[in-house]
Amino acid sequence: MYSEYSIVIAGVGGQGGLTLSRVIATAATLSGLSIKTGETLGMAQRGGSVQSYLKIGKIIRSPLIKKGCADALIGLEPLEAVRASSYVGPHTKIVLDPNPIPTIFNLVGKEDYPSIEELLRILKEKTNQFYIIQARREAEKLNARQSANMILLGKLISLDAFLPSEKIEEAIRIVLGEKAGKAIAAFRIGMNL
Repeated sequence: MYSEYSIVIAGVGGQGGLTLSRVIATAATLSGLSIKTGETLGMAQRGGSVQSYLKIGKIIRSPLIKKGCADALIGLEPLEAVRASSYVGPHTKIVLDPNPIPTIFNLVGKEDYPSIEELLRILKEKTNQFYIIQARREAEKLNARQSANMILLGKLISLDAFLPSEKIEEAIRIVLGEKAGKAIAAFRIGMNL
């Protein structure tokens, strides 16, 4: 077990980054751990950048994560993962859905969307613990498009069991209520990818 574990979640508003943050925070609390979270919201409901920061451990005083020191980066979207990559160091595990979702700035022509190859190259240069997961495609097979975030969490837990999987499933039930079934199925798929 880690004395402290830090995660950055990077995505676009509407992808479920904040829900993912709530699931992890709830699972940490259910596990008897301290958790601190923080968010940077850029038009979260309108397709803007969203970053969440989580620190889990016995005693956590601040959600701040030092540059290059995150244990994990969950990239719900590749450009947003690159925007958050200053938190990535050589030991950081990146789990990424490589499928782009242009932000409102890309759509209105205020910002160009780089090539996926360039974005992946940037991330691969930061760490050799880089995992590309077709989370949205897998979630669509379940007819649960909103559960791509849980697939990425499942993959991360399979790499780094920083929380017990049964506590995460319990947290999904608490946070999502009646919608938990497909999200739990997605989480389990991610654990087996």
